[in-house]
Amino acid sequence: MRQRAYIKPTKASLVIGIIVTGFFAIFGIVFFGVLASEGSAIGMGFMIFWTLMVFVIGGTFIHSLVNYNKNEKIPTAEVVDFPELVNKAESEITFDEKLRKLEQLKKEGLISEHEYAEKRKEIINQKW
Repeated sequence: MRQRAYIKPTKASLVIGIIVTGFFAIFGIVFFGVLASEGSAIGMGFMIFWTLMVFVIGGTFIHSLVNYNKNEKIPTAEVVDFPELVNKAESEITFDEKLRKLEQLKKEGLISEHEYAEKRKEIINQKW
């Protein structure tokens, strides 16, 4: 079974990202003016590209901050899929150990008879 994690930046990191991209945008605009006064077409083209990329990055920070707790369907978090090896500890438990552990839980009264029966059936139906 694959496990999935949602990695969401903190609000503080989003605010810091917005502030930093603001400084980079100011730098791009000021440096564009310097290059324009010197007549450097290549430098001006690069600074236009620089400033546009800074606005795109800053826009994603702003979007994530504005929609931080609003709608879970809006992608403000990165999805990371973990391979099946993450459940290695569970897969190392042998078939009989699982049944013994389940029996112990039932004896201690931590699970009901119905839960015991369902889980036992599930364990028996697994590959072993």
